[in-house]
Formats: sequence, C-alpha cells, structure tokens
Amino acid sequence: MKEIVLRLEVPKGLESKLELAIEKVLNMFLREVRFKIAREILEESELSEEKARELAKEVNLSVAKRHLE
Repeated sequence: MKEIVLRLEVPKGLESKLELAIEKVLNMFLREVRFKIAREILEESELSEEKARELAKEVNLSVAKRHLE
C-alpha cells in the first residue's frame, strides 16, 4: 500500500481543532472510497438479487443464533 505523508504548519492553539477536522475529512474520504470499490465489485457481480437476499437471510440467522447462545 502506498503511504502519503502530509506536513502542515499549525498555529499554536489550533492543533486539536485541526486534528479533529482532518480526521473527519479523512473518514468521509475513506467511506467514499469504500463505497466506490463496493459499487465496482457489484457491477461485475453475477450474483442475482434474489440469491443475495437468500445469503443475507442466512447470515442474519447465523448471527442471531450466535448471539442467542
């Protein structure tokens, strides 16, 4: 994975505010990237909507069973 390093000169007193703002922006960016990747995968998928619903139901039942044990 490629690493990107960004250096900023931050005025004193704004460190925490800037850190929170950057974290928020990066989280939004990463969410958007994940959705884009998911959309690309779904576009190439040969899985029918009906089969996807069946699989989702199986997963939900499995998770529910595990939490009830």
